[in-house]
Amino acid sequence: MHPALGELTQADLTRMLELFWHPVCTTAELDASPSGVVPARLLGRDLAVARLQAPGVGDLDAGVAALVDRCPHRSTRLSVGCVDGGALRCAYHGWRWGADGRCVDIPSMPGVPVPSRARVEGFSAQRRHGLVWVRIDDGADTSIPPLPAASEADMKVVAGAPYTWPTAAPRRLENFVDLAHFAWVHDGSLGRRDQPVPPIPSVERVAGELRFGFDPPAPDELDAAALFGSSSYRIVLPLTVDIEFAIAQRPGVRRRLWMTACPLDPGACRTFWHVARSDGHDEPDDLHLAFQDRVLAEDGPVVCNQVPPELPLEPGLEISVRTDRVSIEYRRWLLELVRAGRDGGGPAVAAALAGVSAAVPAG
Repeated sequence: MHPALGELTQADLTRMLELFWHPVCTTAELDASPSGVVPARLLGRDLAVARLQAPGVGDLDAGVAALVDRCPHRSTRLSVGCVDGGALRCAYHGWRWGADGRCVDIPSMPGVPVPSRARVEGFSAQRRHGLVWVRIDDGADTSIPPLPAASEADMKVVAGAPYTWPTAAPRRLENFVDLAHFAWVHDGSLGRRDQPVPPIPSVERVAGELRFGFDPPAPDELDAAALFGSSSYRIVLPLTVDIEFAIAQRPGVRRRLWMTACPLDPGACRTFWHVARSDGHDEPDDLHLAFQDRVLAEDGPVVCNQVPPELPLEPGLEISVRTDRVSIEYRRWLLELVRAGRDGGGPAVAAALAGVSAAVPAG
């Protein structure tokens, strides 16, 4: 059945997301690979991500490649091959593939020109923030989301372990900015069930971001490493969140939580995240990662059981109320981007991303 005129589909959402940069693995995962290649997945595609230069040598942004994880000769996954001579060699027959996807060597045919159709689809790839980022479609002028704490001299930035959940990347982001769930899911850690009504913030669009502030009610007791206090949220469309906290129990102390959700498939994502702190640089990093691990353990059972796991695009399938203000504004802008991509392609998405609106008032 074809969608009705004007109705958006999961395929439309996927095509819009293809225009943005997404992290597919950590640089540590790639650099630790003895073969120089790791498998990854992005927007329904299996990728072979290859380190084409040794760690610490040369321009590493130029030394990473992302190719479709299939050798077109006899269909073996390229991710079980190895990097050899600055190119990716297939494990089955030794064909070598350059960063641009062109075959540069067929060992069984020395001295014979490589067929022009011997190509693998490749995508733009860069290293940034300790991650390898890939963009499927270069048809829009989009940028890798910033990691603000990395440029702040007083901040110590620590990467958490990535994790994969059976939920859509936009749903994962929504959970990060859902103020009403704190009292129920995080009773005693981030919220209180005896104070279930969150403040309704003013939400503003600024340079491709949704921004708002939040002052949470304090639990009776706070973990010393809790990411808790007056908060400034920045949602970098489409799938990144940065939160700055003025720590309630330590006046003058700032901490940050940054996350981005990589869309593996319409109903699954891998989340990459960092925490940063202005205090306690000599304290064990595990102390600060452990609090977020506690929060994830509380979130997982509910977020991973949303039905469907995909973000619903059908109007009215889910009921929203005024305390869902942030989610409402996020979905509104996200669907504007999806619609722009469907109707006008990459340039229209870039224009819709750059659009700035007046703040949506609280209340």
